Amino acid sequence: MGVDNSIYFVFDKKPEEVEDFLKREFEVDVRDREWDDPWIDYLKEKGLLGEDFQLVVSGELLFDPPLRTDEGETVSNADFYIYTVEGYTILEIHPVLRSRWWFVLSSEVIRLLKQFMKGEPLLICGYRDDTDLTKLGFEHNMSYLFINWLPEAIKTGKLETLPSALTAIRKELLDLENGLYELIERPGREEKEYVLVKSLGDYKILVAVKEIDLTDEECYLELLEDRAWFSLEIVGVIFKRIGRRIEDELLLKRAEEFFREQVGEDGH
Repeated sequence: MGVDNSIYFVFDKKPEEVEDFLKREFEVDVRDREWDDPWIDYLKEKGLLGEDFQLVVSGELLFDPPLRTDEGETVSNADFYIYTVEGYTILEIHPVLRSRWWFVLSSEVIRLLKQFMKGEPLLICGYRDDTDLTKLGFEHNMSYLFINWLPEAIKTGKLETLPSALTAIRKELLDLENGLYELIERPGREEKEYVLVKSLGDYKILVAVKEIDLTDEECYLELLEDRAWFSLEIVGVIFKRIGRRIEDELLLKRAEEFFREQVGEDGH
């Protein structure tokens, strides 16, 4: 059936305000139906979701213009869902067709994020449903638990854990200057990884990159040549804490070049 991809936008606004933003910015078709998912009820009974966790509205939105892929195709629409979680409103978009999402150009991903940034979300990240959340400490492997966790990521007022390999956050919620930082590995893993922090308007863009992709010449060339990297990164749950700043000039230079190659003219 393939892998489902989701992008989440965390707002400190009422659900009605988020829905109004969607209607202003996109062509939207709201579904006229009541949502009663038994899994939400089950997780509430187990104490894993708060009583205010609700799926309040869903529908479909159109991308205009459609998002271009590196294979000459397009992604023109997405399903959307609006949740209330711990006083926040969380918008989920679910691009259609799922098989094309990983081929959407990175510059198109940034263009889409900039469009959603007009609605002033606090945090933007993603998830794909082949992620095993139990390996990250969740009790069940269900996306509702990931959605429920998102307010925790920013509740302290500062982002400390990187949710997905491409994440965007309001500048005031990230106490880091632009640059390259280490990602602290989870126990049992030895793969070294960094995160590049870049400014984009009122936001910081964080992009994870493996050390080998910056140090191995063949891997680095492949990294530069793949112009659809961000569509995969934004739905790649990473769940790592951000560590110390890296002062290695070569690593920083290569990470910066990789970012420029991906975003093109949309990265400013």
